[in-house]
Amino acid sequence: MIEHITAAAPAISVEGGRILGTVGAGGIATALTVILVAGIREPKGAAAGAAPGGQGGGGKKSRLRKRLTSDQAQWVGVAAGTLYMTAGSIWTIGKNVSDAFATVFTGGGFGQAGLGAVSLLLGGVMYFRELSPGKAALTGIVAAGVWAQAGGIWGLPQAVILTGAHAIGLL
Repeated sequence: MIEHITAAAPAISVEGGRILGTVGAGGIATALTVILVAGIREPKGAAAGAAPGGQGGGGKKSRLRKRLTSDQAQWVGVAAGTLYMTAGSIWTIGKNVSDAFATVFTGGGFGQAGLGAVSLLLGGVMYFRELSPGKAALTGIVAAGVWAQAGGIWGLPQAVILTGAHAIGLL
């Protein structure tokens, strides 16, 4: 008696809407931090060894595929800062930096100022100034913490980021 066995490959599906599998807030916070560091730092040997005309030079050869613009860095910073607060653990440093920055303005030295005023200050800097990508990323991380605490319209970026992360299964 000959028996036929048919084996089929399992169907590829996105279980429970988890496009990237199980990531979690800590995992995505780590990934966004790597994106920020890789996207804003110039590779070693890239600027130091380049001679006029792009020829020669010493040092290790390395290339940067994509560099984050100032706007990209600040919004990746806002997303990272939001997920730092969600992840907790070692990522609470982002909230601590935001709290320290806000205290400078809300501590009474500038008169009666609340977190809404600090949020407006950060929003103005982010909109009207083009910072270097590194400073823009730090400003975004600080803004995420201040905006989350200020509430009102300032809480919209946090709501959008966390809702989007839940929708695609990151959290």
